[in-house]
Amino acid sequence: MDVKKIQRILEQLADVNEQLVSLSDDIWLGIDHRDNESVIEGSKFIQDYNLATSQLSKAAATVEQQLLTYFKIDIESVHSIIEQGDDNEIKNQRMIKELDRSKAYSLNDNFTYKRPYGFVLKGIAYTNITTWKAVYLKVLHVLYEMSPTDFSTLLTDKRFISKRGNPLFTKDLKKLRVAQSLPAGFYTEVNMSANSIKDTLLQILAYFSIDEKEMKIYLREDRDA
Repeated sequence: MDVKKIQRILEQLADVNEQLVSLSDDIWLGIDHRDNESVIEGSKFIQDYNLATSQLSKAAATVEQQLLTYFKIDIESVHSIIEQGDDNEIKNQRMIKELDRSKAYSLNDNFTYKRPYGFVLKGIAYTNITTWKAVYLKVLHVLYEMSPTDFSTLLTDKRFISKRGNPLFTKDLKKLRVAQSLPAGFYTEVNMSANSIKDTLLQILAYFSIDEKEMKIYLREDRDA
C-alpha cells in the first residue's frame, strides 16, 4: 500500500472533520437570538450536531489508528512534516519571506472554512501545515520546549476548565471528547473548530505572557489563489 495515498486520505478526512466542526459555529451565528423559539430549536440542533461530529471525530481517530496498525506504518509517516526555521537563521528568514508573499492574519481574524498553511511565532516560521489541529499541537509543543515547568501548570489552572467542569488539559482520557497526547505527559482536547482553536491559542499565549501580535497565521487559500 502506498503510504502517500493513506496520507492523502487521512488529510482529507481531517479537513472534512474540521469543516463540519466549524459549521456548528456558523449555524449558531445564523440563529436569530431575539427569537426565543429559534434559540431553543437551534440550541437543541447544535447539541445533537455537536454530539454527531464528536462521534465522527472519534471514529476518524479510530480509523487512522487501524490503518497504521494494519499496515505497520509509523504515525510520523502519514502526517505532513512541519518545516520550521528555528535551526537556521538564513532558512528562517527565507521561510518568513516566502510566507509574507501572501496575507498575514492575526488570531483575532475569522477562520471559518479556512485552511492553514503556516504560522510565525516569536519570529520563527512553521510551514507545510494542513490542519488547525496541527497548528494547535505545534504551538503547544513549542511552548512546552520553551518552559516544561510552566507548561505542566496548564493541567490544573482553572482558566482551562470550563464552567461545566470540562478540562482542556487532563490525564483522564474519559474527560475529553477526542484526546491527543502531549509531550508533557497529559492530554488535550482536539475536537475544536478553527475559531475555537484560535480562541484557545489566544488564551494560552496570554497565559505564557506572549503578545498575540507575536503570532501570525498564513492560509492555504491565499497561496493557491
